Amino acid sequence: MTWLVHRTELTVEQERATTLSPREHRVILGSPGSGKTMVLLHRARHLMDEHGISPERLRIFVFTRSLKEYIRSALDLLDLPDDSVLTFDAWCLDFYHEQIDKRTPWNAELKQVDYDAVHQAVWEKTRAFGASDKRYDVVLVDEGQDLDARAFEIMKAISQHVTVCMDHKQQLYETGAKEDDILHALGLRRHNLSLLDAYRCSPYIVRVGAEFIREPAERAAFIEQHPPIKMARQMPLLYLARDADDEREHLVDVLRTRIDKNERVAILFPTRRHVYGYAKALQEAGLEVEVPSQGRRKTPPTIDFSTSLPKLMPYPSAKGLTFDAVLMPRLIPRFFDKVEPERLERWLFVGITRATQWIYFSTINANASLFIDRFQALADSKQLSIKFSEDMLTTGGQETDERLAAAQASDDGDDDLGDLF
Repeated sequence: MTWLVHRTELTVEQERATTLSPREHRVILGSPGSGKTMVLLHRARHLMDEHGISPERLRIFVFTRSLKEYIRSALDLLDLPDDSVLTFDAWCLDFYHEQIDKRTPWNAELKQVDYDAVHQAVWEKTRAFGASDKRYDVVLVDEGQDLDARAFEIMKAISQHVTVCMDHKQQLYETGAKEDDILHALGLRRHNLSLLDAYRCSPYIVRVGAEFIREPAERAAFIEQHPPIKMARQMPLLYLARDADDEREHLVDVLRTRIDKNERVAILFPTRRHVYGYAKALQEAGLEVEVPSQGRRKTPPTIDFSTSLPKLMPYPSAKGLTFDAVLMPRLIPRFFDKVEPERLERWLFVGITRATQWIYFSTINANASLFIDRFQALADSKQLSIKFSEDMLTTGGQETDERLAAAQASDDGDDDLGDLF
C-alpha cells in the first residue's frame, strides 16, 4: 500500500513542477492535497535521470520525523536511497558534530538538544562557504513553511540548487519563515509555480477545513481552489459522548468500520500521552495500531507507512501526510490550554486536511466542546453531522454540571504538550 502515484498519473502542473530546470532555485506553493510531496520525489528521480545528479549529491529535507518515515516508505518505488531523506535538524546536528564541536549543545530547561544553538553555529560556519564547499547539487525541501529563514540560507550555502515546497496556511510555528523570507534567502523575486489542479480532498473536507482558516480572503481562495470532484462523499461527523468511556468505545466502533473498508486511517491527539493511552485501549479491544517510537518494550509497533495499520500521533506529527480517513477525538478545551488560539486553528486545519475521504471528531458534551459554534454552523449548512450519545438524547443533549464533572474526573488525560514529535 502506497500513497505515491506513478509519474504518468501526475497532472500537467505537477509534471511541470517535477521538470523545472535546476539552473535556479525554485519555490512551489500548494494547498493540502495538491501533491507537493509526490512532486518532490518525482523531481528527485527526474533530476538524477535527466541531469546526472548522483544520489550522494542529493538530499530531501523535512521538518518532522513522521514525514521522513512517510516519504521513506515510497523511496523504493523510485529507486531512491533511504539516506536521501532526513530532518533538517538531524542534518544540522551531524554537520555540527563533524565541523564545529563533538559536544552537543543542550537546553537544560527543556531537557533536549538546543537546536537553535546548533542552527546558529551551522549558519555562521556556512556563511563563508564558496562554490567549492557545496556538499550537494540538489536539496529538496518539503513543508518548508515551518523552517526559519536561517535554514534556507544554510541550504543555499551547501547546495547548488534548492527546491522548496510550502503552504503558509499549514505553518504550525511562529518561528517559521514566510514566503517572502524564503524568497529573499534564496535570492528569488517570486515563487515559480502554484499547484492548483490536483486536489484530492472530498468537498466536505474542504468546507470543514476552511472553517479553521482565520483570514476571510484566504478562506474563500482555499474553497475556490478546490473545485468539486467526482468521488464518494461521506459527511464528516462530530460525536458528543456521554463521558470518556463512551467516547473511547465509540472510537473503537468507528475505527473497526474504517478498517473493514480497507482505508488508511490516522487518529490525531492533543498530546503524546493521549497517543499511547489510546493505543493501549485499542489494543485491548483487539485492534492493531502503530504509534511514534517511544523506546519502550511491550508497546505497539512504531509507525511504518508501508502498512495499512491505523497510525496514532499528535497533531503536529501529521504534517504533510495523507490518509483516507482522519479521526480526531478528545476535542476538549483543557487539553489545548497551552496552545495559542491561532496555532490551534492551524492544528485543526492541518489535521482535517490530512484526510481525502472522511473526518471524524469527538468530545464530551456540547457545552465543553472545542469550537462547538463552528461545528454547529457546519451542521446548519449540511456540511457536517452531529451525533449525540443515546444517553444524552434523553436529556436533550445536555448533561448536568455534576455529570459533566464526573465525566471529566474519570478522564486520565494530561495537558502536558511535551515532545510532540
